[in-house]
Parts: sequence; C-alpha cells; structure tokens
Amino acid sequence: MMLVYREKDNLIYKLHPITMISFIFVVFILSLVFSHPVYLLGLFFAVAGVIITSGNFSEWKIYLKFTVVMIIVILIVNAIFVHAGSTVLISGPRLPVLGKVQITMEALAFGIGMGIRLLVITSIFCLYTYAVHPDKVMKIFSRWGNKSILIITLATRLFPLMVRDYQRITEVQRCRGVKFDTGKWWNRAKNLLPVISVLLLSCLERSFQLAESMYARGYGSGNRSCYSRDLWRPRDYIILFTLFISMGTGIWAALKGWASYGYYPKLERFNLKELYMVVVVMISLMFPVILNWGWKRWPILRSKI
Repeated sequence: MMLVYREKDNLIYKLHPITMISFIFVVFILSLVFSHPVYLLGLFFAVAGVIITSGNFSEWKIYLKFTVVMIIVILIVNAIFVHAGSTVLISGPRLPVLGKVQITMEALAFGIGMGIRLLVITSIFCLYTYAVHPDKVMKIFSRWGNKSILIITLATRLFPLMVRDYQRITEVQRCRGVKFDTGKWWNRAKNLLPVISVLLLSCLERSFQLAESMYARGYGSGNRSCYSRDLWRPRDYIILFTLFISMGTGIWAALKGWASYGYYPKLERFNLKELYMVVVVMISLMFPVILNWGWKRWPILRSKI
C-alpha cells in the first residue's frame, strides 16, 4: 500500500482543493448526524462511487479490509457486553466478569449500524489521502498561519514517506537473503533492527535536506510568493451547489427525525416515506461521478466545465 498522492487523469483530480475538502467535510458531518442505517448506506455508496470513479479502487480495498476487521470486533464486543434489547438470540451461562451471556438482535443491529458509519469515515479519509493534494491544502490555509500549517503538513506526510522507505528497505534486505516472514518471532524482530536503524537515518537525512531547501528558498525572510494558482471553474460551482443541497436535505431530514433510528429496546420498522430524502442526498453527493462520466465521454463538456 502506497499512501502517496498521485494525480490521475479524471475530473476528481481537476477539482479545486476547496471543493474536494467541502465534499469530505459534508460527508463527515452527515455521517455523524445520521444514525439510520439506510441513510448511512446512502453516504457509503456515494463515497464509494467517487472513490471508484477517481481510480483509487485498489487502494480503497485495503481500507475496506481493515475496516471489516474492525466491524467484526465491534460486533463481538457489542454483542457480548451490551445486554439491552428485547429480542434474545442466544442465552448462555453466567460468567464471573461478563455476567450472563445474552446476545440480542438489537445489539447486533446497533453494531452493524456503527460499522457502516465506520466504513463511511474510513472511506472519506481514503479519498482525502489519494485525491487531495497535500501541498495545495497547505497553500489554502497557510494565509492564516503558515508555520502551523507547515508543521501539520510535514506531520501528515511523515507516515506515508516512512511506509515507502520501509518497503524500499525491506525489498533490499530480501534481495540480500534476509527473511522477515519466517522463523521464530525473536529472529524476525532481530532482522527488523537494521531496517529500523536505516529508516531512522533516512528520516534524519530527509529532515536536513528539507531544512537546507527551505533556507535556500528564503523561507520566512519576506512575503510569500506563489508559483501557480488554483482556478475556480464551472464544475466547482456545480458540485458546491449540489453539496449545499445534500447538506441542507440531510440536516432537514435529521431535524424531522427521518435520519434517526431507534435500536433499543426493539428495532424500529422502516418507514418508506421517511427514506425518500436519502435518495436526494445520495444523488447530490454522486454528482461528481456524473460529471466525471460526461467529462470523459464528451470533450465539449470538458471544455465547458
């Protein structure tokens, strides 16, 4: 897995960075506001569509595998420790610490709902990692504190760079005959010690090179200059308008109580009339997918937006 931004030839990468940040922000807020599993599924399908159309499906699968494991853990913990709910599926013996083992359908359903929310949140972080240029984000917010934004950007880039260096170093070590996946655990730990030392040395060398580069370019010696500017285009205004619609519709549905769901003491029934708004929210959030499809299919549309 490479946690490094790589620009691709599609509409998602041509959007203004504020547009992409706005999309991620809207989905994140709605994922916290919604508790209804159908509404959360609508958010998940919308984010999945944007990730797939941006060409990051292979990277997203790694996030999905990790999230599925976390969902299984949530289901197990919630089913064992939460005894609320009227529909008992399994009733076992009484244990010393846990008490009486009682697994209810409501506890499992609540775990599934929270798992869908976790899927949405991890998916939008995947989208931010691979579809938003970190340097452009720093350039946007640097006017309100360039030194603080510089520290944040360097911190967020540290882990992806360390992952890339770790993969490069381990590949070199494997070519020399070092085995990291076989043998006893202390032998594997011993083989990792040279990797850690080289990784630390690489990070120190990178920090020195960055400091020399910043000093050579005169960082902090005067007013900041800008090599290029991100232009606002019609596609950005269209997507921002649809984001406004999805945000307003989602908040209105939440205030009406349509986006909430009661798991305890008994699962509520789905009211189809209350689920109409999730279609509006999902279609509004999937508008980047629609524009990207037209952007690839019709060159005249590409020139207009």
